[in-house]
Amino acid sequence: MARREKAVAGVGVDLIGLVGRDGELAELAAFLDAIGTGGAALLLTGDPGVGKTALLDAAAELAVAKGIRVIRGSGVEYETDIGFAGLHQLAAPLSRELERLPPAQREAIEVALGLGAGPPPSRIAVLNAALSLFAMAAEEQPLLLVVDDFHVVDEASRSAMGFVARRLAGHRIGLLGARRGEFGGAFQPAGMAEFEVAPLNEASALRLLSRRFAHLPRRVLRTVARDAQGNPLALLEFAGATAAHDDRRGSGTGWGSGPGRDVRALYAARVERLPQATRDLLLLAALEGFGDIAVIEAAGGPGVLDGLAPAERDHLVMVAQDGHTVRFRHPLVRSAVVDGSTGEQRRGAHRRLADALVDQPERRGDHLARATTAPDEEVAALVELAARSSLRRGDAAGAITRLRRAAGLSPDHAVRRRRLSLAAYVAAWVAGHLEISHEIMREVRDGEPADLSPAAAAAAGFLVLVTEGDADTAHALVMKAIERDPTASGPPPAETEVALFTLTLAGQYSGRPEHWRPLVDLLARFPDASPAGAVSLGRVHHAPGATTDDALRALDEEIARLKDQAEADVVVRTALVASYLDRLPGCREAVSRVIRDGRDGGAVGSSMPALIFVALDHLHAGRWQSSAQAAAELIALCEETGYHLFAQVGHYVAAMVAAQRGDLDQCRAHCERIWGWSRPRGLRRMENCAHQAAARAALGAADFETAFRHATAICAPGELPPFNPEALWSAPDLVEAAVRSGRPDQARRHAEAVRAAGVERLSSRFALSSATITAMTARPEDAVARFEAALAVPDTEQWPFEVARAHLAFGETLRRQGLNRDARVRLAAARDRFERLGAASWQARAEAELRATGMTRTARGTSGTPLTPQELEVARLAAAGLSNPEIAVRLFLSPRTVSSHLYRVFPKLGITSRAALRDALDALAPEPPSARP
Repeated sequence: MARREKAVAGVGVDLIGLVGRDGELAELAAFLDAIGTGGAALLLTGDPGVGKTALLDAAAELAVAKGIRVIRGSGVEYETDIGFAGLHQLAAPLSRELERLPPAQREAIEVALGLGAGPPPSRIAVLNAALSLFAMAAEEQPLLLVVDDFHVVDEASRSAMGFVARRLAGHRIGLLGARRGEFGGAFQPAGMAEFEVAPLNEASALRLLSRRFAHLPRRVLRTVARDAQGNPLALLEFAGATAAHDDRRGSGTGWGSGPGRDVRALYAARVERLPQATRDLLLLAALEGFGDIAVIEAAGGPGVLDGLAPAERDHLVMVAQDGHTVRFRHPLVRSAVVDGSTGEQRRGAHRRLADALVDQPERRGDHLARATTAPDEEVAALVELAARSSLRRGDAAGAITRLRRAAGLSPDHAVRRRRLSLAAYVAAWVAGHLEISHEIMREVRDGEPADLSPAAAAAAGFLVLVTEGDADTAHALVMKAIERDPTASGPPPAETEVALFTLTLAGQYSGRPEHWRPLVDLLARFPDASPAGAVSLGRVHHAPGATTDDALRALDEEIARLKDQAEADVVVRTALVASYLDRLPGCREAVSRVIRDGRDGGAVGSSMPALIFVALDHLHAGRWQSSAQAAAELIALCEETGYHLFAQVGHYVAAMVAAQRGDLDQCRAHCERIWGWSRPRGLRRMENCAHQAAARAALGAADFETAFRHATAICAPGELPPFNPEALWSAPDLVEAAVRSGRPDQARRHAEAVRAAGVERLSSRFALSSATITAMTARPEDAVARFEAALAVPDTEQWPFEVARAHLAFGETLRRQGLNRDARVRLAAARDRFERLGAASWQARAEAELRATGMTRTARGTSGTPLTPQELEVARLAAAGLSNPEIAVRLFLSPRTVSSHLYRVFPKLGITSRAALRDALDALAPEPPSARP
């Protein structure tokens, strides 16, 4: 003990009350030292009363002595459904730093915490703003954030604290929390190390009792120590109760089996002895949750704070030095206050708190809901508004809880089912909580008629679609509900919009006429909608080429606004439409934000389709390793959460990456997974996706018959069926396979169908693909001009694989026309591009074509150093008098690359000027006869 007192004496901290905690205090001292050198996070765990709160107090006191700023917060079990309630406690004292944050971050955290108004921020924006706020505070002075009762901190705040804990490196910030051990690791944020606080051993327990209760006989102290089982709080409270009742025999009456529960009983007895006015005030403080004395006083009335004095004298609560907050000495005190009140007392307290929070609609709605026992539409409507506010600021969990509470207060059964259905839909689509969604849908169906409202049908249909792949049931449920809906005309209201979106998804993944034809007829009843709306999605999916220029402009404008869009649902829907029209690059930042939000505990449901879009964006941009990683993350997340339909899309992207890399076995494995899951369920679109990957893989391997078989499984030559985007995306595969397998007429018909669809105006990728297949099927005398026109399409470098394929097809055509020298230029360009992409099988095809032109060895200069094929072509063009920019245009290189090639060519040829190029090239050894046309 003396050693520990000496260790802290240097900073003037008296921790003499803590007995038997040398190891714990040493751990905390090391933790505090780590704060000053780059940040640290620690979570204390243990049974109720084992001393976690006392250790938090000791750490806070020691931190202050070390010059560390301390901010404290605590979880409140009655406030777990208020998003960012815990974060609010930590951020509120930092008002000066909040004012200095960049405007966007300040607005994000103010809106999330209800401190200001503005557009709803995304979860990740709030988390980043919180980290910036704490980091700014730590610039002037190291900062310690102390959070007790971590197991009842709201989910959004736990997510924020975990986010901060994982990013403490380089910041003088400490995060110290405590939670009860029985709640397990689900309440431990990633990034926080755990330290278990064990009960005191017998010697330490007796030493603690001897110091505090020296007047009690040793025999009595041993009895107390035995019954308290080393629990410090139980030791003190049991001994205190013994002393108060003069129970010197140590019979232990009043406590029994478990120290935590029995200490609560002792606290309850102490609370019960307080004056009624004090108990009423403590109940307000317990239910208010934040310890905000201004709110408590407004709810209790003028002069009410005088009633705190008896509780302060009995060491049940303490008021902060600034007089703004009140804190219970131990979480069990708060529990004892609430447990000792009647239902009517709690409802009355909630009503008074609601009246005091008129300027905070979400908290007011929560208190009104708890104060109301009978159905009340006015209260239910307020709670629903609070739910929608929660959803807009990224608190999906809070929105679900409030919607369910609003449903419980709804007098009208139809309105109740609508609110429950919306909660189920948010749980499945945004939050990614399938079990909760299923549970809510059981509530919707229990005791209700068989016919579902559009909202209920949308939720039920979405669940069976994404979990079981049952497009038939999803389509039947939603179609029946919409047909009964009298509002199904004009702009779709919110409930109908949700139903239309689910119906469109069912038709999209099914791809069967019996599903998409009724949908097309239904969509015709609605006017043009927003680009992210279900009507727009259905029409684009049905016929992309029919998308008007006005619709494209509107979509581009919507994409430009995504940087300020916080609702994950809107981001995902916009990106979904954009994915059909090659506009995913513009959505990249917003979609990535949704994924980060999901990883940090936010919109997990929305993060799965967001991962699809990121994987596709990387695939088309040639970032195949990133695409494969996103697909693998998607598959793993879907398997973990039960979203089996989205996992098939992950397998599709993985299969496409493998196909283009030339990994036939990997591609086949992913395709087999898709066919095995999708065929029994009649998900024709997913089958087509697998056929597209298989056709692409076969083309890379020059197996043109197999490629033709898979490509024509998607659609017949000359046809581009509605609701079949893979028919459009795989059109170059079908045309190439038909040309190379001796089916020129079928190739020509399919090229004509693509041109007739008018998709070339949608994007540069569609324009390049359309022009390339037109060149591949052109008459020999027109082919060269057609290919040159295809490769002249602007803005195609963002689609590197398609550009490389166009070079390959051009080179193959030139070689077959006997133009070997020109063919080599195109084939070398294709080979180099495929090599950069990692497209091994396609690179091998280009190399085989190069060998067929007779390029069996590399030209060597007089110095004996070989010229690469591209260096040779650059040298020949330069010798012919072309300038570097002209060579760059001819070979599809940058002028800088041309200059680099010439810089290497001159020493290889043993020359020093451009004028000597022609003679040096003429002196090269002649190519063998096989190299001649």
